[in-house]
Amino acid sequence: MLSEQELTQFGVELKDEFSHPFSQSHDDWNESYFFDWYTEDGSAAGHCRVGWHPVQQRILFWLHIWNGEDWLIVEENRLPFSALTLGGQSVFCYEQWGLHFSYDCLSPLQAGRLKVEGFARVAYGPRQGMMLPVSLVLEITALGSAYSRGGGSVEGHSAQGFNTNRYEQPIQAVGTMAIEGNLTDLIVRGERDHSWGPRPWDMNWQFFVVNNEKFSLQATQVEIPEWPLIQMGYFHELGNDMENLSKTNFELEFISNQPFAAVRGSFSLLCEGGRLIAGRIESIAGSEIDITHAFTPPKRTEYRRTLIRCYFDSGEESIGWLEYNRPNPVNQ
Repeated sequence: MLSEQELTQFGVELKDEFSHPFSQSHDDWNESYFFDWYTEDGSAAGHCRVGWHPVQQRILFWLHIWNGEDWLIVEENRLPFSALTLGGQSVFCYEQWGLHFSYDCLSPLQAGRLKVEGFARVAYGPRQGMMLPVSLVLEITALGSAYSRGGGSVEGHSAQGFNTNRYEQPIQAVGTMAIEGNLTDLIVRGERDHSWGPRPWDMNWQFFVVNNEKFSLQATQVEIPEWPLIQMGYFHELGNDMENLSKTNFELEFISNQPFAAVRGSFSLLCEGGRLIAGRIESIAGSEIDITHAFTPPKRTEYRRTLIRCYFDSGEESIGWLEYNRPNPVNQ
């Protein structure tokens, strides 16, 4: 178990496990919980987002799962906010019309239980196009601090008089995934995040995460018009303190017409202490995520998340995730 001091060393409080007050003046206010996970060999993986736009009175939810053959997707972006239960031991809970998702806090910032049950469409694989019953249970434990660089002052991401923030946290989990009744036991690692505040989506970003027995890292690069390039993240080697990243560089090739294997390339990450982490990535499996509903008027962006295999210059290999968004993609 991690101490409260370690969990909160970047300014996140235990109460930030739960939902926050929101500003009625910001139509794009979004509070969001995100989880990703994968097995050591990449044979099973997934990611799940539960978020809500309280001013718009709607919930957005997605679940993407991979069993080594099929990539399955549940996406529901216009669920009624009134049907969501917040607070108490259940951080959030929704159950209507054949869809259930919930997260129970077992210990703030330390442990919790994610549960999902519903029907998913096979986006890629031998059963492509079919709707199949799916369920997921993950008992999640934190492996490090709730990492945050603070609420920030980037235009469009803050609200006067309201707390806004985001934290990332490396996790491990055990549980089960069932697809059409076929049960898979899961022992996984990954990352979770929790953010709250105004959330514009119309920007380029890359988000890179790796979590294995030796270290975890998360690196982000964001391009906002008329703002300097945002580079941030952390590197956490087992037994040592988390280190801030001072530079994140990605040299990526995007394959627009292949969402299942959408990206390859190289990365170079510099820690504030001078440590350099570099290597290359290859796609294993992935998919495009629908955020058309986040824009007025609605529009498509190339928003994708890919399970990747990383080859580090140090000689190590690891599974990870690469997420990116390109509002104005150049097709390749």
